[in-house]
Amino acid sequence: MMRKKLLFSSLSVFVLLVLTCLSCSLLPGQGISYDPAENYTAFLVLDNEVGRASLATMKQRSIGEGLEIGPVEYYKQGAKDFAPILKRLTASKQVTVVWVISSVWDIPNIKQGMEGLDYKGPYRYVPISEATGAIKIQQ
Repeated sequence: MMRKKLLFSSLSVFVLLVLTCLSCSLLPGQGISYDPAENYTAFLVLDNEVGRASLATMKQRSIGEGLEIGPVEYYKQGAKDFAPILKRLTASKQVTVVWVISSVWDIPNIKQGMEGLDYKGPYRYVPISEATGAIKIQQ
Protein backbone atom coordinates (compact mmCIF):
# COMPACT_ATOMS: atom_id res chain seq x y z
CA MET A 1 0.00 0.00 0.00
CA MET A 2 2.85 2.36 0.86
CA ARG A 3 4.46 1.68 -2.53
CA LYS A 4 1.27 2.71 -4.35
CA LYS A 5 1.07 5.97 -2.39
CA LEU A 6 4.72 6.72 -3.10
CA LEU A 7 4.28 5.90 -6.80
CA PHE A 8 1.11 8.03 -7.02
CA SER A 9 2.82 10.89 -5.19
CA SER A 10 5.88 10.73 -7.46
CA LEU A 11 3.70 10.58 -10.55
CA SER A 12 1.67 13.57 -9.34
CA VAL A 13 4.81 15.64 -8.78
CA PHE A 14 6.13 14.66 -12.21
CA VAL A 15 2.86 15.66 -13.95
CA LEU A 16 2.79 18.94 -12.04
CA LEU A 17 6.36 19.74 -13.08
CA VAL A 18 5.67 18.92 -16.73
CA LEU A 19 2.54 21.09 -16.78
CA THR A 20 4.40 23.93 -15.09
CA CYS A 21 7.22 23.78 -17.63
CA LEU A 22 4.79 23.66 -20.54
CA SER A 23 2.82 26.63 -19.28
CA CYS A 24 6.01 28.64 -18.74
CA SER A 25 7.24 27.93 -22.25
CA LEU A 26 3.96 29.13 -23.72
CA LEU A 27 3.83 32.44 -21.88
CA PRO A 28 4.28 35.54 -24.03
CA GLY A 29 7.69 37.11 -23.79
CA GLN A 30 9.47 33.81 -23.13
CA GLY A 31 11.35 34.14 -26.40
CA ILE A 32 11.66 32.22 -29.59
CA SER A 33 14.28 29.70 -30.61
CA TYR A 34 15.85 31.33 -33.63
CA ASP A 35 17.49 29.32 -36.38
CA PRO A 36 20.71 31.20 -37.18
CA ALA A 37 20.31 30.31 -40.85
CA GLU A 38 16.92 32.07 -41.10
CA ASN A 39 15.68 35.66 -41.10
CA TYR A 40 12.66 36.57 -39.01
CA THR A 41 10.03 39.25 -38.99
CA ALA A 42 8.62 40.78 -35.81
CA PHE A 43 5.25 42.48 -35.34
CA LEU A 44 4.06 45.42 -33.23
CA VAL A 45 0.26 45.28 -33.42
CA LEU A 46 -2.57 47.48 -32.19
CA ASP A 47 -4.72 45.25 -30.00
CA ASN A 48 -8.06 45.45 -31.78
CA GLU A 49 -9.98 43.50 -34.41
CA VAL A 50 -8.49 45.36 -37.39
CA GLY A 51 -4.97 45.00 -35.98
CA ARG A 52 -5.35 41.24 -35.51
CA ALA A 53 -6.83 40.81 -39.01
CA SER A 54 -4.00 42.85 -40.50
CA LEU A 55 -1.46 40.74 -38.60
CA ALA A 56 -2.71 37.58 -40.31
CA THR A 57 -2.29 39.23 -43.71
CA MET A 58 1.19 40.56 -42.95
CA LYS A 59 2.30 37.17 -41.62
CA GLN A 60 1.30 35.58 -44.92
CA ARG A 61 3.11 38.30 -46.85
CA SER A 62 6.26 37.76 -44.76
CA ILE A 63 6.16 34.01 -45.33
CA GLY A 64 5.79 34.70 -49.06
CA GLU A 65 8.97 36.79 -48.86
CA GLY A 66 10.84 33.85 -47.32
CA LEU A 67 10.86 35.20 -43.75
CA GLU A 68 10.12 33.17 -40.65
CA ILE A 69 7.54 34.45 -38.17
CA GLY A 70 9.15 35.93 -35.07
CA PRO A 71 7.79 37.68 -32.01
CA VAL A 72 4.45 39.48 -31.85
CA GLU A 73 3.72 42.23 -29.33
CA TYR A 74 0.28 43.80 -28.92
CA TYR A 75 -0.33 47.24 -27.46
CA LYS A 76 -3.36 49.22 -26.37
CA GLN A 77 -4.26 52.32 -28.36
CA GLY A 78 -2.97 55.47 -26.74
CA ALA A 79 0.20 53.83 -25.38
CA LYS A 80 3.03 56.34 -25.03
CA ASP A 81 6.27 54.44 -24.38
CA PHE A 82 7.12 51.96 -27.12
CA ALA A 83 10.87 51.67 -26.45
CA PRO A 84 10.60 48.59 -24.15
CA ILE A 85 8.31 46.78 -26.59
CA LEU A 86 10.49 47.57 -29.61
CA LYS A 87 13.60 46.52 -27.68
CA ARG A 88 12.04 43.10 -26.97
CA LEU A 89 10.96 42.72 -30.61
CA THR A 90 14.41 43.52 -31.98
CA ALA A 91 16.50 41.77 -29.30
CA SER A 92 17.58 39.02 -31.71
CA LYS A 93 19.91 39.81 -34.60
CA GLN A 94 17.85 37.28 -36.57
CA VAL A 95 14.94 39.77 -36.74
CA THR A 96 15.46 41.54 -40.06
CA VAL A 97 12.05 43.19 -40.61
CA VAL A 98 9.62 44.78 -38.13
CA TRP A 99 5.99 45.29 -39.11
CA VAL A 100 4.23 48.12 -37.28
CA ILE A 101 0.45 47.63 -37.51
CA SER A 102 -0.85 50.65 -35.66
CA SER A 103 -3.21 53.56 -35.36
CA VAL A 104 -2.00 56.55 -37.36
CA TRP A 105 -2.14 58.50 -34.08
CA ASP A 106 0.38 56.18 -32.40
CA ILE A 107 3.08 56.39 -35.10
CA PRO A 108 4.87 59.47 -33.63
CA ASN A 109 5.26 57.72 -30.26
CA ILE A 110 6.37 54.51 -31.97
CA LYS A 111 9.02 56.40 -33.97
CA GLN A 112 10.23 58.04 -30.78
CA GLY A 113 10.56 54.58 -29.20
CA MET A 114 12.82 53.48 -32.09
CA GLU A 115 15.47 56.05 -31.20
CA GLY A 116 18.61 54.55 -29.74
CA LEU A 117 17.85 50.92 -30.63
CA ASP A 118 20.59 48.70 -32.06
CA TYR A 119 18.18 47.43 -34.73
CA LYS A 120 19.06 48.80 -38.17
CA GLY A 121 16.62 46.85 -40.35
CA PRO A 122 13.49 48.23 -41.99
CA TYR A 123 10.22 49.05 -40.30
CA ARG A 124 7.14 48.46 -42.43
CA TYR A 125 4.13 50.51 -41.43
CA VAL A 126 0.52 49.45 -41.76
CA PRO A 127 -1.44 52.47 -40.47
CA ILE A 128 -4.98 51.59 -39.47
CA SER A 129 -7.81 54.06 -39.87
CA GLU A 130 -10.13 53.55 -36.91
CA ALA A 131 -13.05 55.05 -38.82
CA THR A 132 -12.96 52.70 -41.78
CA GLY A 133 -10.69 49.86 -40.74
CA ALA A 134 -8.77 50.53 -43.95
CA ILE A 135 -5.06 49.89 -44.09
CA LYS A 136 -2.34 51.16 -46.38
CA ILE A 137 1.12 49.59 -46.39
CA GLN A 138 4.05 52.01 -46.21
CA GLN A 139 7.70 51.00 -46.34
